[in-house]
Amino acid sequence: MFFDESGKSKIVDIGNHFLLCGLVINKDLHMALSSYMISLKNKSGISVSKNIHAFDLFENEKINGKRIKISKIDTFFERLLRLVEGSDFECFVLLIDKKPYIKKMEKASRRKNVSLGAIGKYLKRNQAHDFLYEILAKKLFLRFGNFLYAEDSVGEIVAESRRWDDHATLSAFVSATQETKFLPGTIHRKWSEQSFNRIHGLTFENKKGLSFGLELADLFAWAHLNIAFGLAHPTSSMTKKRRIEKRLARVENLLKDSLKKKKIEIMTLGKIKTVAKDRVSKFTKLLKDY
Repeated sequence: MFFDESGKSKIVDIGNHFLLCGLVINKDLHMALSSYMISLKNKSGISVSKNIHAFDLFENEKINGKRIKISKIDTFFERLLRLVEGSDFECFVLLIDKKPYIKKMEKASRRKNVSLGAIGKYLKRNQAHDFLYEILAKKLFLRFGNFLYAEDSVGEIVAESRRWDDHATLSAFVSATQETKFLPGTIHRKWSEQSFNRIHGLTFENKKGLSFGLELADLFAWAHLNIAFGLAHPTSSMTKKRRIEKRLARVENLLKDSLKKKKIEIMTLGKIKTVAKDRVSKFTKLLKDY
């Protein structure tokens, strides 16, 4: 499973929503598709030195700050979609609204008459600024473990490195594979056992990993967040806007076809607590004790 985020995941970052997209694909098939992706980039005049990101190429229409011809982008996009349409994979998408948690921070800032930024720095010092990302990653890993159990298979997780924030991913992995983190008899207790037995590794890749799986997970995540909540980076050009929206719609249709259980999972506060009640409690206590 390759997974990536879209939106601003940290509680202190501007933006009310973010999501994680997990792409599950057979390892041998992925190796073949990664090689094909390199060839596809070469044919379209796109650099093969590192992974592409959907926003850079399909929305900003630039690579490394250099503008790419629209015709080259369109050609690459069409070839990529044909490749994706013919591939066998499945997706999990978890989406969260940060507003309820931001409101708790705002309440604390008013109570103590300090800025929201000061609250954010306090949470960061106490390693709580990235807790929502950690919880969503944990739920994603649990779902992957259950998927592997149902398929009677084993697998590994590949994440694009977030550098100094990789500890949140690692913490989620460790927590998802510990039965003692969940109450006996709960579904997540069962899934954690399956995850421990079935998920055999977690790998971090940098932006030069040339991983088809990470590129596709990024593409799906980018498309759904912009479809669901409008363009995060609006453009004044109506021609460009229509061009971007057309690309988004095409990718969104492919995503829906590959979704496990055929839906995006909205991570409400209730669902969050069933996965990591301790992390929510820590966040709440930190604000209370500020």
